[in-house]
Amino acid sequence: MLLTDPPYCSGGLTRTERKAPPSRKYQQDGYAKFADFPGDARDERSFLRWCALWMSECWRILPPGSSAVVFSDWRQLANTCDALQIAGFVFRGIVPWIKTAARPQPNSFKADCEFAVWATKGEIDRKPTPGAKYLPGHYEHAAPREREHMNQKPVALMRDLMAIAPEGGVVLDPFMGSGSTGVACAETGRSFVGVEMTEHYYSVARARIAETYARG
Repeated sequence: MLLTDPPYCSGGLTRTERKAPPSRKYQQDGYAKFADFPGDARDERSFLRWCALWMSECWRILPPGSSAVVFSDWRQLANTCDALQIAGFVFRGIVPWIKTAARPQPNSFKADCEFAVWATKGEIDRKPTPGAKYLPGHYEHAAPREREHMNQKPVALMRDLMAIAPEGGVVLDPFMGSGSTGVACAETGRSFVGVEMTEHYYSVARARIAETYARG
């Protein structure tokens, strides 16, 4: 399956704000600073085109029947859904991740949700046969307190999402970041293929995954 959390190219109301480095867009002054990552300064049209390109390559190498689960925020949700279909995937639905420890904002609705867009390469078996999986429509997890990446996803959330794929299968993450998907694969006995452009985060991910295997 494909399970990944690409740059959202979001985090600002104006073009100038969206083109700012991630360390300025997604972190408040006074908080711990994490290393920046590339690819987060595209506008809406180029984001859609870029997603369709890399998703098409993922579609090409995935076997028929594979699931694709791609994270998005509310700003890029429509573009993410469209790009998956442009790439050839069959759109299946949206699985909200509700952040249980999100902070409220004055005179605003709380921003406590990101979205996992689910699609498949072709048809899937929906017959209620013995051993069929019945998964929930949303997941509730707190964002990690101890983290290595500013947008790090909870390992428990990645374990939950990869349950849609066969046990012992292969999981592809072309935006590996700090390696939460790989850690979840190590914990569940799945094989993992991760890609990361940033040397810093590649080293972080490799160390986290190796530590998970060492713990057994």
